[in-house]
Amino acid sequence: MNIVYENTRPVELNNRNKPIHSWMEDWTLDQRKEKFFEFCRVFDKREDDLLKEDYQIFSHRLHWHEHPYCDEMRNVDDLHTRIWYTMVFSFSNEHWLTFKTLKDQGIESLRERFVTERHARSDLFQIYYPKGTNVREWLLDGPKRCADYMTEVLASRTKRWTMMELAKVFCEYYKEHQGFRAPMYPCKNFARYMAMTWPKDYDPESVLFGGTGHFDGLHQIFGGKNLMNKVKYDIDNDGKFVPLNYNAELWLNQMDELIYDSRNPMVEQKFLNVEDKTCFFYKHIAINHGVKSPTKRIPYEWIFPSDFSLKN
Repeated sequence: MNIVYENTRPVELNNRNKPIHSWMEDWTLDQRKEKFFEFCRVFDKREDDLLKEDYQIFSHRLHWHEHPYCDEMRNVDDLHTRIWYTMVFSFSNEHWLTFKTLKDQGIESLRERFVTERHARSDLFQIYYPKGTNVREWLLDGPKRCADYMTEVLASRTKRWTMMELAKVFCEYYKEHQGFRAPMYPCKNFARYMAMTWPKDYDPESVLFGGTGHFDGLHQIFGGKNLMNKVKYDIDNDGKFVPLNYNAELWLNQMDELIYDSRNPMVEQKFLNVEDKTCFFYKHIAINHGVKSPTKRIPYEWIFPSDFSLKN
């Protein structure tokens, strides 16, 4: 069962090759929402050829906590290890064998592996590293230095962290202590996995601010202006997301419309999972309209254990 986008209209692209309007502009809002939820249902079953074959583009299940990383790490109690390994996983762009080598065989085995094997996934950008960083060498040292410093910061806290609060405090660490300019992307990914794996300590139901793909997906559903770079917000002392302008309120309202729609097949961690799936929805519709192309195929074992199935 392939997802079909019928009666869409041609749209003008901007200088970043992004559509100025929704391809579904002639559809009602309810029809666009239904198409998104259809995508989510098919995504869960991997019935669509693109979803089935391009596993590296659509590399999560419908519910993020079903990722094998969460299963591997759920019973790890040591906070330093939690931070260290999750940072390595996030900053390697979720390279499964990098993580597994570190976890199962230790840092020296990882160092040996890096001599001949790929250290990070090659299908994702890594523009957030300081200029001139040797990423292979940094992964052997940088995440552990972060864990050494930040373990006490997290251990001294009794209240549960929100994901954005956790991402913010780690982002500030990397800027101040390791010279990063804009590491929020991997720090948000780190916060996602911490919350999915240890929900008692980090709130997986809290707000998670999305990236470019997420806003592109919302733009296809709701039309109007693309809210990317237009939302102003703060994280208060309680870790809560505080909207600071009209576009931030609009974004939250759009998310609520999808989260609380009775057709939404996501039954838990709804904010995080809707944020994630709107990004995948944009990739799917953009590829179907010839604006994006599938990335060059990488080995399945770089992303998942060989016996793991994305199909629910």
